[in-house]
Amino acid sequence: MDLAALGHAVAKARHAANLTLDGLAERSGISRRMLVEVEGGRINCTIGVLHGIAHAVGVPLGDLAQTACTDSRTN
Repeated sequence: MDLAALGHAVAKARHAANLTLDGLAERSGISRRMLVEVEGGRINCTIGVLHGIAHAVGVPLGDLAQTACTDSRTN
C-alpha cells in the first residue's frame, strides 16, 4: 500500500474541488487533523474515511483507493 500516493491523490482531488482543508473537513465530516495525516501519507485510513473524502470531492471511491494499490497482479 502506497500511503504517499494516496495522500497525493487526496490533496490533488481536494484542490480540484477548490476546497481548503477546513472546507473538506466541513463537507466530509472528517477532522482537519485526520485529513492532514491522510494527505501527508502518514496514516492508513479506514474505508469510511476514504469514502467520506471521495464523496466530498466528487471522486469515485475506487479511483482514490486505486492510487494506494501497489499490487501489480492483474485480474
